[in-house]
Amino acid sequence: MAPRFVFATAVALFMGMLTSTTLAALPPDVKKELTELAKELKGIAGLIKKKEVDQAKEIISKTEERLKVLAIAEDEKDRSYASFKTALEKAKNLIPVSFEHEVAPILQANCLRCHGEEQASAMLRLDTYNMIARGGRSGVPVVPRVPQRSGLVLRMVAENDQQRMPRGGAKLPDSEIFTIARWIEQGAIFDGTDQNAPIGDSTVIKKPPVEVVMADGSETISFTKDIAPWLVNICMGCHSGDNPRGKFGFTTFEQLLQGGPTGTTIVPGKPDESYIVDLVLRQEPLKMPAGQAQLKQSQALALEKWIQEGAHFDGKDSKAPLRDIVPTEEAMEAAKLASMSDAEFAERRITQAAELWKRVSPKTEGAAVTTANFYLYGSVSEDRLKELGDAAESQLAGLATQYTLPGGEQAFRGRLVVFVTAERFDYEEFNTVLMIRRTPKAISGHSVITASFETAYIALHDVGDAESEDSLSVTQLMRSLIAQSYLTRDGATLPDWMKQGFGLLEAGLPPGSAYVKAIPKRAATAVSTIDDAGKLFNDGTMAPEEVSDVGYLLVKFLLSQGGPDRFQQLVGELRSNPDAGRAVQQVYGTAPTALGQLFLRSGGK
Repeated sequence: MAPRFVFATAVALFMGMLTSTTLAALPPDVKKELTELAKELKGIAGLIKKKEVDQAKEIISKTEERLKVLAIAEDEKDRSYASFKTALEKAKNLIPVSFEHEVAPILQANCLRCHGEEQASAMLRLDTYNMIARGGRSGVPVVPRVPQRSGLVLRMVAENDQQRMPRGGAKLPDSEIFTIARWIEQGAIFDGTDQNAPIGDSTVIKKPPVEVVMADGSETISFTKDIAPWLVNICMGCHSGDNPRGKFGFTTFEQLLQGGPTGTTIVPGKPDESYIVDLVLRQEPLKMPAGQAQLKQSQALALEKWIQEGAHFDGKDSKAPLRDIVPTEEAMEAAKLASMSDAEFAERRITQAAELWKRVSPKTEGAAVTTANFYLYGSVSEDRLKELGDAAESQLAGLATQYTLPGGEQAFRGRLVVFVTAERFDYEEFNTVLMIRRTPKAISGHSVITASFETAYIALHDVGDAESEDSLSVTQLMRSLIAQSYLTRDGATLPDWMKQGFGLLEAGLPPGSAYVKAIPKRAATAVSTIDDAGKLFNDGTMAPEEVSDVGYLLVKFLLSQGGPDRFQQLVGELRSNPDAGRAVQQVYGTAPTALGQLFLRSGGK
């Protein structure tokens, strides 16, 4: 069956050429040769039916080579030439289009970013033949033998930039679109070996399996400790991803042994035959690693020795990413902190407090007071710090009674640092210098707890002992921040409304205080512009100065819906699932929007 979609386009081009140009006649001998070549091309259809595709391709190739030799001038390309070209195009279009060799590379290069396994826009995946056949939200993209009705082609030729695919890119070359159209018109046949395999998989040269020899304890060099760390941190930057340097990419131990195009990157037991040893140890100058990174000679010698000993693997899974067996800097720091004694951790916290204060207020000498669970430091008097220290210990004891800690666990390992500034400017410097953010006028304190308790402090301005409808007293402010720190003492990232709302609830505010009475009015203003009540549970919905008021009412409301146990369940869910809406639905069994609307109707009570 002739490929009408593509063939009609070719005919239109030639007819346009003939009607717009005054042509000279072809020489008789050339015209005769074209006629003979056209006759030979007619046999292509029969060869294709007999599946003698290679012979058909050879005839077409010879015909095209002969046409180049004839070098027909533009003004000689008359109707007989156009007729010959039509026959040639028709014969070429009869050649089966290979899905794996011709179509798959086009789809891989242009479509899989949006229609692959990781992201399937419009629920359409094009990464396997079966997924293409399954289709997506708009139906099946390929209708065999009918490219005019195949969405895959129609979206590629769309005039509208918003509708044309690939989205956001230039229109594909006509030759590539014609290739896909011809493949569809020929029946959209799959010529690979596995319809569930990644497209083009059958064309990939498969490397032979490698033999991984596990370490037996006799080795003097450990792969995981002596080799893998610098391979991951120095080499994998160039030798991973879609276009690895030298076409040698590795992310697992097995891939490392498989080697690159030379196949001799690592030859277990034979460092002299291992190309990687030449690159990092013997060449002059050394070729690897490229760029600014440098290996120590001891590292290169360790590699040579490891290969000499048989290139044994002392990890758990040779197919797992090497990155997983090499601890990150964060993991190494966490391990270091975990190994510290309580005394060492406490000393670290004191040193850290002095360093942070110096960055914030280098010209002000700070006073310090130590209690069982807190290290208070700041520009107020020592007596003031002692007063606040007593209040802090009392607050912590109450929290530990109501929200029980696991047996023997210390609330704040190494103590929680409490920075107290006499001047508001110094407090604002904590935000400017350490947090790189502005300080709204309504904010006079904040808490910082990082994973593994590496950094743990609260910072506040001594606003005085008087409470008003717009401001907490300094003790109430500190109690609020301690409660926030208690809630996030494991370094978990919880929504600001939850942290600050919980903090206010545990700040020791009298029920009839001026500040508490003013909260509903401020909160009502904050939520008045929210178009979806479900967004109340998302971080960033409210401005920083609005969060604590709305959070206070929201936490109070959630406690009324299931008590402290269910609230603690929500906290636990959010520690492992940062999607607040999903966590709320999981714990309270109600969609976030519905629960948010119920909260708004309750007036925060």
